[in-house]
Amino acid sequence: MKTSIQRIGLILSILLAAIYITNGQVSAKESTSFVKTKINEIAHIKSKVDKIYKSPDDKNKFKLANTTYTGRAYYAKSKTKIGKTTYYQLYQGSKEIGWVASGDLKRNKRTLLNTKKSTAYISGSGTAYDIPWGGTKNKKYTLSNYRAKTFQIVRTEKIGTATWYQGTLTGKKVWISATNIETNPYIALNLRKTSNMTAKEMQTFLLSKGKLPNNILYKLAPTFITLQNEAGINAQFMFAHAILETGWGSSTIAQYKNNYFGYQAYDTCALTCAKYFPTGKDGLSAYIYKIYRDYLTKTGAYYNGPTLLGMNVKYATDKGWSEKIANLMKQMKPYSSSYYSKKSASTKVFPAPKEYDNVIPSSKAQPEQYRAMPSAITAKVNITTGATVYSLPYIYSSHYGTYKKGKSITLKAYHTDVRDFKNTSGKAVRWYRISYSGKQAWVRSDQIAVENLAFTTSDGSNLRAGADTKYTKVASVKKNTPVKLVKTGNKFVTKKDKNNNVWYQIYKPGTTKKVWISGSLVQMYN
Repeated sequence: MKTSIQRIGLILSILLAAIYITNGQVSAKESTSFVKTKINEIAHIKSKVDKIYKSPDDKNKFKLANTTYTGRAYYAKSKTKIGKTTYYQLYQGSKEIGWVASGDLKRNKRTLLNTKKSTAYISGSGTAYDIPWGGTKNKKYTLSNYRAKTFQIVRTEKIGTATWYQGTLTGKKVWISATNIETNPYIALNLRKTSNMTAKEMQTFLLSKGKLPNNILYKLAPTFITLQNEAGINAQFMFAHAILETGWGSSTIAQYKNNYFGYQAYDTCALTCAKYFPTGKDGLSAYIYKIYRDYLTKTGAYYNGPTLLGMNVKYATDKGWSEKIANLMKQMKPYSSSYYSKKSASTKVFPAPKEYDNVIPSSKAQPEQYRAMPSAITAKVNITTGATVYSLPYIYSSHYGTYKKGKSITLKAYHTDVRDFKNTSGKAVRWYRISYSGKQAWVRSDQIAVENLAFTTSDGSNLRAGADTKYTKVASVKKNTPVKLVKTGNKFVTKKDKNNNVWYQIYKPGTTKKVWISGSLVQMYN
């Protein structure tokens, strides 16, 4: 009997041990036996309402993430599967936070790539964290405050597909994404430190890229060195910048205007509006003064440090601009830390050079884009408010004056690089070059009436001996060639071919010979 009573007591003890009270309710205790697998991941808790369990097999003991545990990255060191759900054990440093279901986490695997020590440079964007792939609560520094500063890397890891570096910044260990790090030392070089590159080395570099001695930058190489000595700005940087801006010296603006950096080259009239400089040195001096004054001097309007990274803040919308320049510099000549560490930044003052306008002197070669008008092309102002005379074919340019209604104007040229635009009435408007008080000036087609002017609409516009394609082709002209229409009285001379298509009689460009062109190949701006 005693044995039976002991057995009953033992059974009761086991049953009592198998229940516990949680939140005022009696529950059957779940099994505390689960298998943990070690992992190495970084995780973020997605939402403030997600649950953090003390143990993954006890669903009644948890805390909500709230704002305390969101906005932060954690080390995920273990995982386990309970039923169909996988749970991850999170740590903040060495402190355990708890277990969170996989669906409530954003996770990435953590892989060590190497522990090599190296020197890099802060690009100036992004954030430094106390953990790779950190959240806002892991933030240590805003990197815009450390642009071009040295960063000593001690560890490199892959977090998911992204690379992260651990290193020292202002004496503290932090993690920075590879997207916010630069490894080319030229990108953080003080550009007021002059280069040890020679003009001959610059020319040799161009030759290695297939450029010939007739290349404008090849010819200009000695001038970069001369101006480096005068201005105290790194010639290797200036040469690389010119390569990038001119397309290795191929730019039409550079060739015809000695303008290597697109000064005043507005999008709607790039070649025409760009400033003209009489010599290569004049063009470079204008560039150097702007760089010196605005970007490399502490009082400059766009100064963010005298480096490529500092210039890139305001100089270019392309955030990869500084990297492109630095890479060209590196291709020209490897960075010498022994040279630049001993070199002091220049304190030379570079004076403002002479100002020039946009006009290529008539004695100089003119670009193909400048199309002279046929002789005797005149226009009359046809609006009561008069025709505005602009300094440039650009609606925001300064005005030279106004021609009254009825005034006759001789049209000098049309420039194909100047874009047409639509006025407030939606009408297509074209710019014409004229002469005003001895100066090159511009008027708009919507403020004047031109009776005998048309433009070809496509390359290879054929001019024929008669008003039909069966007639001999006498010439072929480029798109936007100005042509003078033949008139009898107040009417254009026209004919229709066998297909009822209209043809116009015109004067062959540069001659007084009369030829024919299909109406489908001309357009008038009246």
